[in-house]
Order: sequence, then C-alpha cells, then structure tokens
Amino acid sequence: MGASVSEKSESLRVLVVDDDIRVADSMARILAASGHEATPAYSAEAAIKMAARISPHAVISDIVMGPVSGIELANHMREHFPNCKVLLISGHASASDFGQKILSRSSCLQFAPKPVEPNRILEFVASCRTTRQALESTTDS
Repeated sequence: MGASVSEKSESLRVLVVDDDIRVADSMARILAASGHEATPAYSAEAAIKMAARISPHAVISDIVMGPVSGIELANHMREHFPNCKVLLISGHASASDFGQKILSRSSCLQFAPKPVEPNRILEFVASCRTTRQALESTTDS
C-alpha cells in the first residue's frame, strides 16, 4: 500500500499540446501509462485555458500551431507558471534553428525534433519530477 502512495506523489500533471489530435492523444496515452496525469489540448489557446485549471508541472507542445505558436505558449507558461518545465517539439525546426539562446536561457525550456521517441518524453517528465522534488524540499516550512 505504501508503494502506491509514493508512486502517486511522483505523478506529474502534464499538458500535451499539438494541433494534430493523434499526436497529442498518443503522447498523453504514453504519459498516462507511466502513471502521470496527462491532459491533451489541441491548440495553444486551449492549453492556456487548461493550464489555468490544472496548473501543470510540465508542458509538451508542438511549436508550429496557429494562431498562437508553441513558443508563445512557452512564454505564457514561464510568466504564469514559472516552475513549469516546457518541452517544445517540431517536425519543421531543429534546436539550431532557435540558436542556443532560447535553450540555454532556462533549463525549464527544452527542444526535441519530431517524431519524438516515447523515451525522450519520459526522460523530460522525469527531469521535471527531479526539479519538483528539489523545489518542494526547499519550500517546505
């Protein structure tokens, strides 16, 4: 019984954003199968509304969406949810297209090219868990 409690405490709220419904749903299923609370959203606008409700620990978002891009969504998340980590994904760009500025400015923002391997998604979420545990241990009164 103790194991299920500790597993539950490691579960993260992850918002998965892609205008390709199949991509968003499949990434959410991968995360849910690993014990996370994964919520798909099919536009950045929907993700912003959903984030206000669920206060995610992590966001995995496509970059190329319209009218609001994944980069604009990442900026919104950093402003309103500073402890939320963001993984931007794209089939149209590479990390070098952004220059290292966007990636080195904050470890809270990472990039992965599409198609994204399930292991890459799980590694990103695991890194969020580590960050969350560190934050919780420094903010405990």
